[in-house]
Parts: sequence; structure tokens; C-alpha cells
Amino acid sequence: MTTDLSNFCGLQIQLDTEKPALTSGEGLNFSKPGVRTLQEMREVLLDKAINAPQELYYMYRDVYEISDKPLLEKHSLRFDLTLIKPDALGRELMKTAGHYHPGSFGELYEVVAGRCYCLMQKCLASDYQAIEEVIVVEAAAGEKIVIPPGFGHILINPGPKHLVTSNWVSSRFSSEYELYKKAQGAAYFVIGPADKPQFIPNPNFKKLPGIKFVRPARVIEKFGLSSPAPMYPLIRQDAGKLDFLNRPLGFDYSDIFVKP
Repeated sequence: MTTDLSNFCGLQIQLDTEKPALTSGEGLNFSKPGVRTLQEMREVLLDKAINAPQELYYMYRDVYEISDKPLLEKHSLRFDLTLIKPDALGRELMKTAGHYHPGSFGELYEVVAGRCYCLMQKCLASDYQAIEEVIVVEAAAGEKIVIPPGFGHILINPGPKHLVTSNWVSSRFSSEYELYKKAQGAAYFVIGPADKPQFIPNPNFKKLPGIKFVRPARVIEKFGLSSPAPMYPLIRQDAGKLDFLNRPLGFDYSDIFVKP
């Protein structure tokens, strides 16, 4: 089955759930995705001996309208899409590998299809095994998730549908995956059932606080965000609203989440 995602994506993108894959309309920079495999993810899993599924999620990097390329280069921004399958990883719900950003760079996600949990964690600068704060954001299609400075994060698909996310991120750095590998996963493992997930502490951390559960704010005016309006058009309409992705320490992040 093919679903048009244009309303929540802001680009002519379709989801083919049979393959699964994302496809694009004309006039887009759109390449074959990178594929995250089970073998690449094994060391961050709770159940490391599982042998299926072999492909977990698909990363479509640097997607944009060809005519918008000068704007992305001018503002040092990149727009990506990620397609995450709804399969289980043993006892765990499907998830991404997890990464931190160097320095204080953040990120901005949008749920294009499905629903997700974004598990964010902030560690001490001097010790990756000492976690200062853990936040879990539950988001549905059309909602935006701002990743504040200093937080690593994973995306979790509780199913039963495919999860598609888009993200704006600075093009001035590359993500860092090594600390998640060293800790053999995120601060918590999230296991089923999907309607009542359980959060299991990762024993490889020596300091681990409780979880703060939140929802995304529906409107964040200073960043130009309003759910369910797609965020891609910001690059044309008001690219300055995305400056926080390259100058993250100059902004207030106290209003990006609300209580569930």
C-alpha cells in the first residue's frame, strides 16, 4: 500500500509499506537510503542473540527541493527522512541506534507518519556512564520534537504502523554513535507491550535518574513551529527560525515540552 505523506512532510514523499520504502516526486534531491542492519545494532540491544529482522530502518539523507539547495547551503542545514519498521527487536520495541552531537548542537524532528517515543539523555561531560537527565517524548504525526543542547537520543517505534520522521539538523557536524555503543544501549531499554511499554534501566550506567515523560508543545513561535503544519517550508518562508540549530546556546528551551 502507498500513502502520500506530503501533508505532514512538506515535500512530495510517499510511503510504500510493502517494500518498505519512501519514494519521491519530481524535482527533489532524493537518493537511495542508508540501511541500518541488525548486525550493526547488535551491541546496543537488550537481546543480543536475536537473528531477525535483518533490516531495521532506512535513512534518507539530504532530501530537498532542487531549487532550495542554495538556501540550505547558506544556512548550513540538512533535511533528512527516516523510515523505521514496526518489527520487534526481541523483547524491545523497534528503535534507532542512538547518537550524541559534538559540542552543543541540537536537532529538530517531525513525526511524518505513525507515532514514536524519543528517549533523550544527558550525560556528564566527564563521564558518559553518569546520566544527569532522561526525557521521553511521546509524539504523533504532525508533532515536532526539539532536541536541546547536550542530549543524546534514540527514536522508538511502538507500532503497529511504520514510523516516518523528518529532521532539520546543522550540516556543520557529524553525529557521534560511540558512547551508545560503549554503554551497550540507551539509558533505558523499552520493551512491549506497545500500549503499555516498560522502561528497563540499562545496568551499564552507574548513575541513572528517573524518566521525565512529556509531550511536544503544539506551538513554539520562536522556532516557527506549529503542529501539524510541516516544517520543511521554513527554509523558504523564515529560515532564521532555524538558527537555533547552528547557534544552540543562544535560545531558551523551557517551553518546548508540556506535561502529558
